Amino acid sequence: MKRSFGLPHFITYVLALAVLSPPPLGSQIKAIKAKKIYTVTQGVIEKGILLIENGKISELGPEGEIPWNAEVIDYSQKIIVPGLIEAHAARGYDIPNETNPLTPFVTVMDSLDLSHDAIKSALRSGVTTMNIMPGNETILGGRGAVIKTFGLIIGDALMVPDSGMKISIAGTATQSRIGVMAQLRRYFDETKEYLEKKEKKTTADKKEEMVSTPMSFRSPEYVKYESVGDLLKGRYGAFIYCPTASDVVEAQKLSEVYGLKTVYVLGPEAYKAAEFAAQKKLKVILDPELIYFEKDPVTEEPKKVDVATAFRAKGVDFALQSDPDKVQARTLFYQAMKLISCGISPEIALKSITFVPAQILGLDGQVGSLEKGKLANFVVLDKEPFDFSGKVEFVFIEGKLAYDRTKDEDLKDLANDKIGQ
Repeated sequence: MKRSFGLPHFITYVLALAVLSPPPLGSQIKAIKAKKIYTVTQGVIEKGILLIENGKISELGPEGEIPWNAEVIDYSQKIIVPGLIEAHAARGYDIPNETNPLTPFVTVMDSLDLSHDAIKSALRSGVTTMNIMPGNETILGGRGAVIKTFGLIIGDALMVPDSGMKISIAGTATQSRIGVMAQLRRYFDETKEYLEKKEKKTTADKKEEMVSTPMSFRSPEYVKYESVGDLLKGRYGAFIYCPTASDVVEAQKLSEVYGLKTVYVLGPEAYKAAEFAAQKKLKVILDPELIYFEKDPVTEEPKKVDVATAFRAKGVDFALQSDPDKVQARTLFYQAMKLISCGISPEIALKSITFVPAQILGLDGQVGSLEKGKLANFVVLDKEPFDFSGKVEFVFIEGKLAYDRTKDEDLKDLANDKIGQ
């Protein structure tokens, strides 16, 4: 008997093929050609190729054989450097601080806005990773978060949800430095007492509290001490703002007593603590004001201080910060150029905006340099990294194009003088 093969049978046949047949070969590998690749940790590769697979660097080296199924992107007249990293940035949300000086329980994640101009500006300037922190105006300012500078929602961009707690010992409008240190010690001691009491509770008590008591109805102690408890347990570190050299010494003592894993966010006057920082092997982030003027104690004449040079002379590695609100500190590339103008090598300058901040954030296994196995975060430049007339043309995050200068509408508006009309 002759069997008919009508439309229903044909559809069934096609669906079966779709299920049973292997997917068509697609280009899952990208091969990026470049005039130069600055790896930061493994030197400079002339006429290099960067192979990217599943968002990571699978191979890199001098120009050679390219896999047959790779998508080739030709930047053979361009320069590639690792994505820049900002280890401390108090922007990208509505306000830099709460009005209350003791708010360890807040987190910047509650107000981060990926469409914020500050984050778009950072991406435009080559920054692929940012540690967004509370500002310097409170004592216990709350927790920060490390993000990628590209994404639709926080979940897409988030790298580290609790990157550290911001502490400032600069003093407030109503409290001196002595008062601030007393507040910190009291808060830490009260937290230790709270943790000790909590440990003495029976397992049943803990289970009952966790299961039956909603967060909104738990005791104020829970809200007040849990975040600082995590700090004291070492679940995340402290980013302590120290305006002066004496503040650095006091912050180090505090960190030693309470076992804090500390990063020191320094004011320009703290350059006098460079030798101390070297002795104690402190992790240091320099103030955006890299060239500082102070009065000579004898002549009272203005004295120029190259802050980064003071630390470099003592062998201290440091990360740089930018400040988009100040023309003289607007981008990390610009900050690094200032180091070079002060006699610091281009290699050290590039490290200070890539690998060193990655180390500070504990992310040097993922970002900060171009190496096999790391995330494919990189910047494509039209000229050498520290050529003042150079431009960021493209930015890739995890192998995906995150920024294209030719499609930057904000830059087009500026070029056409539309802003302010």
